[in-house]
Amino acid sequence: MLTVHRVSRLFQEGKAGFHHIDMQLTKGEVVGVLGTSGCGKSTLLRVLSGLDPQYEGTVTTDAVHQEEAFGMMFQEPRLMPWLNVIDNITFGTKKRTKQKEAEALLKTVGLNGFEHHYPKDLSGGMAQRAAIARSLLHQPEILLLDEPFSALDAFTKMQLQDLLLSIWERHETTTLLVTHDIDEALYLCDRIVIMRGQPGRVESEITIEQPKPRKRGDAYLAGLKEQILQELDFTKV
Repeated sequence: MLTVHRVSRLFQEGKAGFHHIDMQLTKGEVVGVLGTSGCGKSTLLRVLSGLDPQYEGTVTTDAVHQEEAFGMMFQEPRLMPWLNVIDNITFGTKKRTKQKEAEALLKTVGLNGFEHHYPKDLSGGMAQRAAIARSLLHQPEILLLDEPFSALDAFTKMQLQDLLLSIWERHETTTLLVTHDIDEALYLCDRIVIMRGQPGRVESEITIEQPKPRKRGDAYLAGLKEQILQELDFTKV
């Protein structure tokens, strides 16, 4: 579904960004990216989404409609404060043709009845639910998630992780998730790619053999967490 071959994006005379990233995602797979700060995880998503075209290497997909291949969700909701929820979700589209789809998505993410509320009236979790709906409106074949739940409290974060998992079970959208939360990656992903360095490189990759859905705190996952912590080794830059 997605092939990244020797892709590099460097800044400040090669001192930041990432270098020669190779990665493949198969259809329906959820892949997590963990790594030390500054290793280029978020920059990688910006390159893949087309928001940052200044890179070297090749990015190819099997998507039928390349211009709508990717859906992107950021760390913060990025809702426009002057638009209500339904208008935020359908912004940039022919609203009439997308109205029913948007309303269905709001129901999926638990926001039915909030169509005409404004962002100031929403909690952080509700705003992120709206952002999830917006990222899914065009039915992207590949969903890119940049630490989407990092600013939320632990309980809301778990709720939205379960919501994301339920959406994946329904649509099996190929997903690339950047996160600092090891437990989140172990709970949601099929594979985890570990990046290190400045510029960042792929250090290793871990396959999670346990099928989803999983139990939080499972002994198998706890063992993988220890392995990941050792590989990240935050005492080494």
